[in-house]
Amino acid sequence: MSDDTIPRVCVVSPMYHTSFGGVGRQAVALTERLARLGAAPFVITRSIRGVQECPLSPDVPVYRVPTLFPRTLNLEGITLVNLLVSLSFCIGLAVLLIWKMRSYDVVHFHGASLPLIKNILLLKILRKKVIAKVVVAGSGVEPGSLVGRYLALGSVMTWFLRLVDRYVAISAEIEQALLAEGYEKERIARIPNFVDPEVFRPGDESSEAKVRKRYGWGDRKIVMFSGRLVERKGIGTLLDAWKTVAPEHEDAHLVILGGGPMDRELKEKCRSLGLENRVEFPGYVTDMPDCLAASDVFVFPSFREGFPNAVLEAMACGLPVVACIIGGVTDVILYEQNGLLVEPGNADRLAAALKTLLDDPEHGRRLGSRALQTVREDYGIDTIAQKYLGLYRQLTGGAQ
Repeated sequence: MSDDTIPRVCVVSPMYHTSFGGVGRQAVALTERLARLGAAPFVITRSIRGVQECPLSPDVPVYRVPTLFPRTLNLEGITLVNLLVSLSFCIGLAVLLIWKMRSYDVVHFHGASLPLIKNILLLKILRKKVIAKVVVAGSGVEPGSLVGRYLALGSVMTWFLRLVDRYVAISAEIEQALLAEGYEKERIARIPNFVDPEVFRPGDESSEAKVRKRYGWGDRKIVMFSGRLVERKGIGTLLDAWKTVAPEHEDAHLVILGGGPMDRELKEKCRSLGLENRVEFPGYVTDMPDCLAASDVFVFPSFREGFPNAVLEAMACGLPVVACIIGGVTDVILYEQNGLLVEPGNADRLAAALKTLLDDPEHGRRLGSRALQTVREDYGIDTIAQKYLGLYRQLTGGAQ
């Protein structure tokens, strides 16, 4: 391969969609940016039914693998349904990897779970380079959290996973977990998640007014959360905190963007706390960047993350962020410099931090301004895309 050749990349992302979580949004945005930079990526993903297709670039071919339970959107957690979905995807993935074997040099897995484990030996037989992005620390299904689990099976999976050419650790926590499980430091690349400043950016008064009118927010102070409605996101703790905040800030409104298996449970909790008129669940929205830009505060109460896209997206919109001291959050947020941090699961501390920003909007604006600067300097999509191109070239012998 000549120095000026950009490797051909097969991207494997079971949730290649902009609305079903950060992993999918990162995969779509990065792949399409690599195509704009002259690479030749194509994508292998699941065929999902019952959902609206998201707009995708015509420059990136997408191959969809039929799986069992095609309407299943939540692949978090170790359940029989999720196992069957993943195993059926693995079979279709293997077929496509063989069929397209002359069309790629590198396989880039967004997520390092069962599809990688089941196909790593095949890819080594095909003499392909393999990159795997580890997306969550301590998940029990990705490298860095397998040894000692599932009796001897965890150790067996770890042996196969040592065949991966490079792991992408998106946070310091994930890097340390990989090292602790015995993966060589030379095989670990620290590349964080990113945000597209052309998509996520501060709004102007006119655009914010239109969004507020569209959703009926008026002049209320909007505290925003966005993410999957799953247990590890800590939304139950957020509602407990909001029970304390709401009576003291009658002009404040909590908006929870996203969907997931806890949707009904969380709405019922709102009713039991008497918050049904102070909390809104719009579900998945197609104008999330506009919603963020029209908000006043962003809150992220998650218990466990890799490197949360939602936090970067809010920071890129110039919002002050209240988040928990976990994973990649502490890589990007410095307390009282560009955001506020609280212990995960502590509703009282979370409520106090939200009150601080609602009581002192000027303080929030200062934090939001510094957050915006942080993201623009270190986490722009073009900066991160170039790092991936360098990694591809390093593995295939091209110029870095």
